[in-house]
Amino acid sequence: MNIKNIARIAALGLVMALSCGAQAQQQPVPANLIQVEQGTHKLLRRDAVARVAVGDPAIADVSVVNRRELLVTGKSLGVTSLLIWASKDGMPQEYRIRVGGVKDPLRASAPPDPELKGAVIDQGIALEGTLPNLLAHRRAKNSSLQGAKEGKVADRSSVALETQVMTDVKIAEVSRSTLQTYGLNFFKYNGQGSLGVSPPGAQNGLTNEQLQKGEFGTQFTPVQNAFNILLTTGTHNLFTMLSLLEQKGLAHTLAEPSLVATSGQTASYLAGGEFPVPVAQGGSSAGSITIQYKEFGVRLSLTPTILSRSRIALKVAPEVSDLDFSAGIQIAGVAVPSLIVRRTDTTVELGDGETFVISGLVSSNLVNSVNKVPWLGDIPVLGAFFKSTSINRQDKELVMVVTPHLVRPLTREAKLPPLPGQKYDNYDPNFAQAFFLEHGNFDTGFSK
Repeated sequence: MNIKNIARIAALGLVMALSCGAQAQQQPVPANLIQVEQGTHKLLRRDAVARVAVGDPAIADVSVVNRRELLVTGKSLGVTSLLIWASKDGMPQEYRIRVGGVKDPLRASAPPDPELKGAVIDQGIALEGTLPNLLAHRRAKNSSLQGAKEGKVADRSSVALETQVMTDVKIAEVSRSTLQTYGLNFFKYNGQGSLGVSPPGAQNGLTNEQLQKGEFGTQFTPVQNAFNILLTTGTHNLFTMLSLLEQKGLAHTLAEPSLVATSGQTASYLAGGEFPVPVAQGGSSAGSITIQYKEFGVRLSLTPTILSRSRIALKVAPEVSDLDFSAGIQIAGVAVPSLIVRRTDTTVELGDGETFVISGLVSSNLVNSVNKVPWLGDIPVLGAFFKSTSINRQDKELVMVVTPHLVRPLTREAKLPPLPGQKYDNYDPNFAQAFFLEHGNFDTGFSK
């Protein structure tokens, strides 16, 4: 056998395989099935037609044109039966009429959707099969709803997707504050008269004896809680105080909550606590006090929806709150703190392992205040003896980052990762170990 014959046999085998594969993919149409589109006609020719009967005239209508031709009209989506008698005394021949959706002839040449190859779409009746993602399921569902009664079809399809999403949220906040305050006060008393510059109301309640002895206390301090430089002279009864204060503060808050939720379901948790708030009652219980508890801490609420293996729609609402007693109020003699809250509520769409900065804040506040004696405080250089200056600046930066992951549960009897502080579960040192060997390096048991 030469090379040409081998090539011909191989080509013939390939053609036969392709034809067999094409026939295997095409489902055979039963001989007794009549297919017609909704709102269209189809002409059938038979050897002889005596009379006909339709099972459900609301689905299809059949009229006899002559003794050899029938006209089938599709009225609504569905399947019904058709009986045709060739003679009055003979047995009828049974057929099935299937009315499907109307196909646009201009779109007949469009390539099929590759993501819908696993779906069985019965327009107006049902949707079956397996779809790769929710977007493909939506397209298949819209196609099956064409011509459906009351806009509903039987959906027996499934979507081959993961169902669990673990979301990592990072909340980082840095707050910086700077305060600069300067003030200069002086007082002169000679037993007959006095001269001085002091803060407003500083001399209220001071007697002449206190002024003569220089017993000014804290009332004469230009800036409270400041560093003071004091100069007094006993012979001249001169009292001078220079207050200087510069404060710098830094606050850093970092929260990294993580939460696992099923696609389409809402999950939430709170890592914090509750503080009591007294509430005055009215009506018949006027004057009585009840206690209500308000939550604070790190809260996370999220609702993931898996669109495909590479896209996740995520509704996330993280929140971090702290107690602030400086801005609290007094209720029935009880100090009730306020809350410093950082929260966001949004919906984003991103891929598995991708990261979005869902919110951010950069704020800067500057307060510059000058307390001075009118006219005298405006004198160059010498005006410093008649005024006090305060500069307060606050800068804040806040960022919230979210990262979702498609996850699966650990297999049965799988080795779990080490838990925080797990190595201290059996920590029980004796006297010698605790007294001579323990150095207190317990921070190594926490994650960094």
